[in-house]
Amino acid sequence: MSDLDVIAECIKWICSRVENYTSEEEVERLVERFALRRKINIKNFKTTIKKAIFEEPITLSCFFPEKLEKMGITLYSSHGVRDNKSMKIALNRANRARRILDSYSIAKKILSKFFEVECIEDEPYFLFNRKYRYKVFISTVDELEEDLEYHLINSKKDFYVVILLTESTPLPFIKFFKNYSEKVRGNFMVWVMDVDREVVDPFIGYPPEEELIKKFRNPKLATRIASLWRVKVKELD
Repeated sequence: MSDLDVIAECIKWICSRVENYTSEEEVERLVERFALRRKINIKNFKTTIKKAIFEEPITLSCFFPEKLEKMGITLYSSHGVRDNKSMKIALNRANRARRILDSYSIAKKILSKFFEVECIEDEPYFLFNRKYRYKVFISTVDELEEDLEYHLINSKKDFYVVILLTESTPLPFIKFFKNYSEKVRGNFMVWVMDVDREVVDPFIGYPPEEELIKKFRNPKLATRIASLWRVKVKELD
């Protein structure tokens, strides 16, 4: 597959996920998630995709040249689009994407402290070399559910960790554990990071190094989650 084919595939995939409005934050995050599916130079690729969507279209069906400032976010739309419902949804998607993108600098700090080594690769992957190599990807629960099959493929080498950002309720984590924990095995682990408290906790799976297990804020959290998912959802509200 040529570079142009990969670009076209990425744009098509992004178009399938946005409607009427999008943002630079959302496109950046979608490119990072597309990178799970293809081996690409992510930084150059982001620039290429944003240029194709916002400035020089490869296809007019996915071209968003008009700007609209709303609640501190720049939204982009096709010519003449005015849809308040789509706008609100796009703002929500942009804020979720921004939360992940904004977490990278503090995540790098937290994880470097956790692994006690400097990060040697970042965005969207963070790579840490200790006795073992740990490859880390920042995500949300919803994204992990959608991207799980690609994480499974990518986790065949090194120790592979998906770090989830905290949510306002534990329900998304418990539901994910119930539905997908059996697929997360071997060197594939899922942890949770609280960027405000600058701590990491286990969710599914533990690292092979005991000294790292001791660095979790709550080392027993993964085993607690394993029992919690059996509780009825209404009892957890």
